[in-house]
This record gives sequence, C-alpha cells and structure tokens, in this order.
Amino acid sequence: MNKPYLLFRNHNSPYWYAQIRLADGSLSNNKSTGKESRKEAEKVVMEWVVKGECPKRVSKKGNSKNSNSLDTLAILNQLKTKPFSDSEITQILDILKERNFIKTAVRTKSKAAKDAIEFLIEFWDYEKSPYIRELHLRGKSFHKKHSNRMTRIIFNYWEPIINGKLVGEITRDDINKIFDVESTQKLAPKTVKSIINAITVALKWAYLHGLTEINCYDGIIKPTDNPQKRAILTMEEIKLLFSTKWENETAKIACLIASYTGMRQGEIAALKLQDIGEDRIYIRHSWGKYDGLKTPKNGEEREIRIPHQLRDMIIMQAMKNPWSQDLSAFIFFSKTRADRPMDVDGWIVYMRRALKSIGYPNPEKICFHSFRHSWCTTTLSEIGDQRICMIGSGHKTDKVFAHYANHIKKELALETIAKTSERLFAPIFEELSITDIEYSICDEGGEEAEEGNNRKLISFKSDRESKNEREITSA
Repeated sequence: MNKPYLLFRNHNSPYWYAQIRLADGSLSNNKSTGKESRKEAEKVVMEWVVKGECPKRVSKKGNSKNSNSLDTLAILNQLKTKPFSDSEITQILDILKERNFIKTAVRTKSKAAKDAIEFLIEFWDYEKSPYIRELHLRGKSFHKKHSNRMTRIIFNYWEPIINGKLVGEITRDDINKIFDVESTQKLAPKTVKSIINAITVALKWAYLHGLTEINCYDGIIKPTDNPQKRAILTMEEIKLLFSTKWENETAKIACLIASYTGMRQGEIAALKLQDIGEDRIYIRHSWGKYDGLKTPKNGEEREIRIPHQLRDMIIMQAMKNPWSQDLSAFIFFSKTRADRPMDVDGWIVYMRRALKSIGYPNPEKICFHSFRHSWCTTTLSEIGDQRICMIGSGHKTDKVFAHYANHIKKELALETIAKTSERLFAPIFEELSITDIEYSICDEGGEEAEEGNNRKLISFKSDRESKNEREITSA
C-alpha cells in the first residue's frame, strides 16, 4: 500500500521535505518538515495527513505558519495545471463573483483587457471614436473642440491615476481618487464635472458595449455647479460703448452685430456675402477653430432682421476683402488665407479696451458671449414673449417649448424683434451710420445667363465717395 506522502531530502538542505498525496491522486508542492531526522519528519507529515491540512511554511524551529486544507490544495493544484476550456473558466469566474470573492475578472485577449489610457484616448479621438461615430449617425452634433478638450483632460488628470490599468479593472474607487488630488480641489465645480465626465461617459459606453463588467459611472457624487451669473451690459452702457472710438473698426462691427442680433461669435465669423439679404442676416453656419465651417449650435438655420445702416456697414466690411468679393467670400476675412475668416480672439481684446476707455469698471468680466446674454435679457424684457425671442436667438431648450415656438408665424416674430431692436439701437446708428448709402444685388441676365455665366453685381453709393461698382462672380 502506497504511503499518503513522499519523503525526501534536498541535497542543499539538512531538512527532510515531503509531498502529500491529494484526493485526486496529484501531489502537493514540496514542503519542508523542519526536521533533520527522518523519523521525526515522518511524524510531522503524518500529523498533516491526519489533520487534513498542510502548512504554507514551516519555520526553522519546526513551527507551522498558516495552513491549507488538503482539499484546497487539490483545487489549487488543478487551477495551476489543468487545461481548462473557455466555458470552464467562465464557470469558475462566475462562481467567484457569485460568492463575492471578486468583483470582476479580465480575461486575457478579451475586450476588457485593453489598456485603459489607450481606450480613453481612442474614445475621444474625433476621427477614430466609435462613440462619436454613433452620435453622428443619430444626427447629434459633436465638435472637434470638445474632443480635443476631453483628450487633454485624460492626459492631464486621469493618466496619473489609472496608468497601467486595463479597462475592465477600473472601479468606482479609482474614479473617486480624483477628489483627493490637490490640484483638482482648487478647480471650479464646472471644471471638475468635465474631468469626471471625460472618464465616466467613456466607461458607461464601455459597460453598455461589453468592454467592462463594472458599472463605475453611477453613484459618483459630482460637484454642485452654481456658476456665477454672467456680467452683461445695460442698453445705456451699450450705447456709450459704440459711440466711442475703437482701435479696430472691424472688431467694433462684429461686436455691434452680436449686440443687435444676439448672434454667437462663431456665427458672425462664418458670415459670407451670400448670407446678407436686403433686410436680414441668414445664419447658416458657424466657424470653429478645429471644425471649420459647421452648422449653428442647434443644427438649424435661422434668420434675423437688421436695419439698413447695419447692413451697409457689413457690406462695406466685405468690400475690404483682398481675396475676393464674390458671394462665397467671408465678411470678416483672414489676411493670410482666403478659405477662412479672421482670428476672432482679437475682437474681445479691442472691445475691452473700448470699455476701459468709457470708464467701465470691470472690462475683463465682459466676454463676447455677454452680448448674446444682453440681447436675450433686453429683448425679452421689451417683448415679453419668450417664444418670439427664441426664434431670433435660435434657442431650443426642450421639445415642448420648441413645439409652441413652431406655432408662431416667423415673419411676425421677426417683425416684432426688428421693431424692438431698431427702437433700442436708433441712437447708436444715428452716430455710426454711413449717410446715403445705396446698395443692391442684381442678376445680369441675357445670353450670358443662359450660357452659365450669370454674374452678381453689387453697387453702393455714398455722400463720401463717388459711385463704386464691383462685379462679383456668384459661387
């Protein structure tokens, strides 16, 4: 009859070693008995067999430290040596999860085994992201500016925390570590929320697409965002601002458009001659530093009525374009490239200098978007109907409000806005307007038109100069 153990000596040690025969016929790892005498060693091993456990380690004095049962050793031996199938591995992991021994496990070569930083960088890559591709397929807008911002957040804030981890290993505890970072504690709540969203949006998508088994995006307590109310100018301050001399007249016109129409900075930068009608501006595009020409923010075109004085100023600005004066030419053109507008960052610089010159106390608190806020506030207070104002501003805050807005006659709303704005801005244009300008856009027909050479002619006259006519090739 075979003994329930093997006893042997290691030539590098004076002690006897043993291997215990397990229930499945396999042998345990080598264990030192801590005894130099074979007889004493056999006595020790038999005690292990009778007790049904084997120490993890035996000290030089023969004391046992920690033990594993022989049944456990058999299981561990199988885990180390048996060639499990995929289904068997899944069953083992499921049992461990059911017993709450583990939260999750990342299988080799699985989707969850992807490096977390690599996944996050690709997730926010405008050209490669499957998430952004899904948004576009659903008709939702997503711009490169936001994509680049999220990528910078991953590098600056998340790489130090999760570097070296796999997607399937990231837990809610990892995300909450961001609140312990000293530099994060000094940031505004809105910024901290953006930092958290940079990872939770990605991991929520990963969870829903089977890249991780851990729901680590729910339960994160985000900072309360109580932004300070944006500073805006009163109509008295606006009148004073545009009655003063500016260092840059182009910036002055751009700011005047924003103040009169409530247009966004990117929408003004994107304006072309073809967007200027006889009595209105057609807001068809917006310009983004990373995206170039794109649709307006809510994805819909709109229009806004303007007085002839403002229209004439816009046309005069367009006529300065050194590249071209055709209908596709930018009104606020770049001096270095014909295919893009000017850098709009300078507008706010000149606007704040003008504010300083009129004695405004805190010019740095006024940004370009303040004009839009001021327009909404002033126009709403004058008209009293938010639905009408939304037609001019292009706001679509919710489906119900949009439903009511669609039932208002657009031209009536534009007429109401135009009369209100003209009354509010009349004193400004009395000082700024170019006197007696005539401007028209007409088609030249005839045989040339039939041959596809139809041309647009823009002409304008002024007391200050003789008639000036320019031919413009239509786009």
